[in-house]
Amino acid sequence: MHQAENLAAIPGVDHGFCSIDDPLRPDEVFICKQVHSASVIEWQAGQVANTIEADGVLTHHAHPIAVITADCLPILFASKTGERVAAVHGGWKGLQRGIIANVMQRFAAEGIAADQLQVAIGPSIKPCCYEVSEGFIADFQSDQGHLWQHAQAPWSFVQPAPLQSPQMAPPHARQAGSAWFDLSGYGLLLLQAAGVKREQIEVSEVCTYCTSPTFASYRRRTHQPEEAKTLIYSWIARTD
Repeated sequence: MHQAENLAAIPGVDHGFCSIDDPLRPDEVFICKQVHSASVIEWQAGQVANTIEADGVLTHHAHPIAVITADCLPILFASKTGERVAAVHGGWKGLQRGIIANVMQRFAAEGIAADQLQVAIGPSIKPCCYEVSEGFIADFQSDQGHLWQHAQAPWSFVQPAPLQSPQMAPPHARQAGSAWFDLSGYGLLLLQAAGVKREQIEVSEVCTYCTSPTFASYRRRTHQPEEAKTLIYSWIARTD
């Protein structure tokens, strides 16, 4: 199980990024029915896991909450006092639709400002392995380009090297004119636009596609359909 140092340092908060069958994963963890939306909900007793359509969940209770991913960003939030936590499923669609701004509004409504948060982005597909089309980039630039007006755009037309030594070969380009998208970098831009400073955010360098065969990667499974389906659980809980 992976942990982020910034979240692990907060008293009264426990968390982890782990496989679906990890024995350290809490029992009865709550997840939403994820639909790549910008919707976030508050956990309430009696809610049945995987039935409420949303892609983010917050709580100030001790019941563990989580998101499941297989390339998308798992984003865990905690107030520095440990009084409130959140888990967000950050696929590009939900990110583009404003899920980070929505969860930040929920924290603000509880009197928790952006500078009072610690955020961890867990294992996800990295730009070494995330090929997107020329049309995707054109549409994204048109809709989201204001975010990187004074920064590096979150893609490259040259396939970058993996951040960590790969155990599996990154994919080769499968289309002409494509680009390599930095989903974590895009998430960082959105968090910073919402007022979270870079030093408050920890980003895992683990690529779900090439770092290890034990990580869940939807894209790798489309390239290697014989691979068994699995998922990453990214969970967080208050412990007091």
